[in-house]
Amino acid sequence: MGFHERFVEKGSGPAVVFSHGTLMDAAMFEPQLDHLAERGYRAIAYNSRVLTGEPAPHTLGDLVEDCRALLDDLGIGKCVLAGMSVGGFTALEFALAYPERLQGLIVIAATSKDYTAAEREAYHGQFDKLDVDGWVPRPFAEWVAPFCFGETTLARNSALADHWVERWATTVPARAVLFQGRSWLDKEDITERLAAVRIPVLVVHGEEDVPLPIERAEVMANALPDATFLRVPEAGHSVNLESPAVVNATIARFLGRLDLS
Repeated sequence: MGFHERFVEKGSGPAVVFSHGTLMDAAMFEPQLDHLAERGYRAIAYNSRVLTGEPAPHTLGDLVEDCRALLDDLGIGKCVLAGMSVGGFTALEFALAYPERLQGLIVIAATSKDYTAAEREAYHGQFDKLDVDGWVPRPFAEWVAPFCFGETTLARNSALADHWVERWATTVPARAVLFQGRSWLDKEDITERLAAVRIPVLVVHGEEDVPLPIERAEVMANALPDATFLRVPEAGHSVNLESPAVVNATIARFLGRLDLS
């Protein structure tokens, strides 16, 4: 799956569209695409604008419009939208902007809360190091791995983290990650607006998530009118990669109870 591809698609049936997190790309959803395609869904994962063109500053609002344009171009009137991390932030904003386009929402490793001032300062300081030519510097890739993967995964499945560290350091433009980070670091708290999200929502969160402690996801789930919450033990921020069997089974059950006609 090349970064310059706009999206990858598997299967046919009701559409389920996945939006990836910072540093990641559409390949992070391969376990979910395969699982859903085998079960009669049109599973699509798309790449962020910074991976398909020249990296440039953008906002969460821009990412919402990118998602809408993709749905329009693919002839998808309604779908279930799934997003991980910044993809989840985007999915929540999409649900508020275009509720008529969604049949359901899957929010993975994301939150409606804003970041604290201390978190913003610390993350900006790290992401600012990526204003350089070439790929993500290996020291940054190694520094960020414990934020992207849980303690259990790092101890028991270090090959997974090593695979992504190598991918970041050899294939991902540094400024792509810089602008991805800047799109969400100063995001607003939208928790009070979530009452307007009337569709069913599946919230998936790892208990070992470092950048977004699971308590923040619980606050979001409690603010949503129709939310199902999946706590995944022994998994961190990249929960769908760290515990794919659990996440896939829960997503399939969630989709099974929706009216996707």
